[in-house]
Amino acid sequence: MINLSSLTLSCEYQPFVDPHTLAIDGYEALARFYLPNGDAVAPNIVFEQLHESTELLAAVEYQAKAFQLAHAPSQQRIFINVDPHAVDGPHTAKLIKLLSQYQQITVEIIENTCISDAQLANQLFGQFKQANIQVALDDIGAPHSMLCVDLMMNVDYLKFDRHWLTHITHPEGVQLLIALINFAKQTNKQCILEGIETEAHLAFARDIGVDLVQGFLFKSWFIRPTSSQALCLA
Repeated sequence: MINLSSLTLSCEYQPFVDPHTLAIDGYEALARFYLPNGDAVAPNIVFEQLHESTELLAAVEYQAKAFQLAHAPSQQRIFINVDPHAVDGPHTAKLIKLLSQYQQITVEIIENTCISDAQLANQLFGQFKQANIQVALDDIGAPHSMLCVDLMMNVDYLKFDRHWLTHITHPEGVQLLIALINFAKQTNKQCILEGIETEAHLAFARDIGVDLVQGFLFKSWFIRPTSSQALCLA
């Protein structure tokens, strides 16, 4: 178990890149956590521990989003991840109030592994849309995820998981991905392919027609704030 109260909070901004022009078209903000000695702690480990307490999860999620937005690159669209379990019930209005202060904001809804998670994500989606906040469905095609038809029909962006890149040499997988991209184009959604690490990945993204890409091929363009803050659990 990590002593959460000893951690400091920061973030990282990873660019979305046009695969044809290599122009940056926004950033995804990702939470980062550090021990007192400066060592990084994997965010998934922190959030797994936070899931044991809804109140703690909500407190850290809100603090992380406030930090990410306060330090975000100016004049750029910012995507932030939201775990539906962190903003369920009374916590939703507080987060929406924070996000509504920013015009170029898109919320990435993390869809998990069971039907109740998908239903919760869909309810949250409706509340964001009522507040005129755009929504992206994250991790589409990840081994642990579901394909929720309602969410896919209603969101503004489809984010395809890096797992699709393992199907580059499998025609059926490629055709399924192309079919989903064509659906997005016909319904005025944008597509983002994650996990771009090589020039071959980038060429594949161009060939299948995704709008934007993201990944460690563009690591030199990642941005980290020079400041951090103590994690507040109150």
